[in-house]
Amino acid sequence: MAQVDAQPALIDDLFNCPPAYNAILACLSPADIIRAGKTCRLLRDAVESFNSLAYNINRHLEHFLADPIAFRRLQAKGDFLISGSNALQFLDRTFYLGSDLDIFAYPDTVKEIGQHLIDKEGYVFEPGEKQAKSFEDVKVKKQDLSSLGRSHSQAEFVYNSGMSDLLRFKHPRRDLEIQLIGCRRTPLDCVLYFHSTCVMNIITHDAAYALYPKATFDKRISLQAFDKYSERGWSFFTDLTAEGVRSIESSIATDITRYLDDKFTWRLPLDTGGLDLDEDSKSKTIAFQCNSWRLNRDFNGFSTQMTLGIAYQVFPSRSLEQTYLVAEKEFGDAIDQMIDYLEVYNPSRRTRKYLDSYLPDLRDAHHKYTKRVYEET
Repeated sequence: MAQVDAQPALIDDLFNCPPAYNAILACLSPADIIRAGKTCRLLRDAVESFNSLAYNINRHLEHFLADPIAFRRLQAKGDFLISGSNALQFLDRTFYLGSDLDIFAYPDTVKEIGQHLIDKEGYVFEPGEKQAKSFEDVKVKKQDLSSLGRSHSQAEFVYNSGMSDLLRFKHPRRDLEIQLIGCRRTPLDCVLYFHSTCVMNIITHDAAYALYPKATFDKRISLQAFDKYSERGWSFFTDLTAEGVRSIESSIATDITRYLDDKFTWRLPLDTGGLDLDEDSKSKTIAFQCNSWRLNRDFNGFSTQMTLGIAYQVFPSRSLEQTYLVAEKEFGDAIDQMIDYLEVYNPSRRTRKYLDSYLPDLRDAHHKYTKRVYEET
């Protein structure tokens, strides 16, 4: 029997020709593009080339910003997130007419971001009824640094929980709006309280993350969505029986601790050319991926219907530059132990204001060793 050793000539020709393979890949969903890239080296290279064009973050932001590089430099400095429908559009390679740009920021960065939009991008502050008329006079609520356990069911997904301020900026010559949201505790906390899993996506200065990519971009389903997302191509999943949830379990990853760098998250690296990132910025990115949460199942008494609830602990510390979400109490205890130890016994602590860079190694050790040094014997 004859054996075919080489790829068909047509495949070879198509995927060595950028105009041809770009046209083909543009017709595929994000999930199918990833699958195609895993088939062989030829398609892997084609997918990488296509992604560099299709997921050009600077071009994406140019719809709202004249200088996306300057904006992303500010983002690297201030650790704010782009989320909502804008992040969904970017990852889905689509465009919603009339949609705005949502920025989720720590309170102490809100004034700098808003001033940048006014001074550098030409936006005009549009005050609400109870807000100061001038942006300079706006008082931003301070960050709440108290610890908090979050647990909310699917029926409680809302868009504004966790927000402390909502500031709107309009472009004077174009029909564009940017919403700047000051977050009471942390930007990611706001995102995990969204009304729909299909919009639980974020864009940082160096990567885009989809928290539920299989459900969102492959199955095109969402938990607890607004009508507008049904119109945009997502179906609501409402069959919360044990059998119903089991049918989508592989898409939503229930009852396990999730991280921003786990196998269930789609992390898309972005071009960082021109951002002038230093080592501290790169280490902050790795620490940011230590944020965790759980999507838990729970039956209500003898009901055949279950609820799905997102749970985590909001973990602030003056020894950490960012506020983190921690799904496992034991890991939170380990962070406390680490901070106590380093503040007392580590001489290098005197030259390092924040301890975020230690979190990735601590997390690895926490999961590797079942018996930990901080446990009582």
